[in-house]
Amino acid sequence: MSTRRAKQLIYGMFYLLIVLVVCAGIYFVLVLPFVTASAPVACAPGACAPTSTAPIAASIISTFITSPGHDTFLAQLQNANADYGAPLINYELDFDNASDTVLQSIPGQTFIYPSQNKYVLLPNETVPAVYDHMALVVTGAEWLASTTMGANDPGIAPGGFALQNIQTNVASTTVSVGGQLVNTSVASYAQVIVMALFKDGGGNIIGVSQTELNDVSAGTTNNFSVIYPAEPNIDPAVNQLLVYAIR
Repeated sequence: MSTRRAKQLIYGMFYLLIVLVVCAGIYFVLVLPFVTASAPVACAPGACAPTSTAPIAASIISTFITSPGHDTFLAQLQNANADYGAPLINYELDFDNASDTVLQSIPGQTFIYPSQNKYVLLPNETVPAVYDHMALVVTGAEWLASTTMGANDPGIAPGGFALQNIQTNVASTTVSVGGQLVNTSVASYAQVIVMALFKDGGGNIIGVSQTELNDVSAGTTNNFSVIYPAEPNIDPAVNQLLVYAIR
């Protein structure tokens, strides 16, 4: 190879190297930051939270004295977010003194579907002898998009449940409501909660209880009964049954 030809090759490689350096600089300085900023952030399962600053509202609806030093609480959780549900919610019922110091805390876990208003029962809990006020506080939640978790009919677990042959029986010491829960869906559930809201003639909740059904397979019919201490003002015509379940 001639000396002239060798110089041409060297100069050509040098100019090519300069072009590559310039192109790389343009990419890393101008293009890459834009691509990175525009790319959607990948979320681990359960890690993506809704944009709402307070998607779950928590409150105590009713308190029932079970026995001396023991109360039953009916709470309500409200998820205003239509795009996200939470298959796991951590909450606690705090009993505070007048200075907002927590005297006792009762922890619990549940779930909630997108746009769901849900009752939660805390039965026969031991309470402090003296406290000023109490509050239900949501301490954490794992979120799932509604496209993954599914939607929810008010008070009824998704997938389809039917209640049939419902009867209320009033005895001297107890009142019970029972019947059959039919899983009309193609999904099976490890646990299904049937909650009964016992009401007076004016529709006011004067008692609440629930039962849990385990291993509710698709297409099956399951007997259930919810029992509560006898209360003369309960009107069987206005009692309400709610079904909660998650796959």
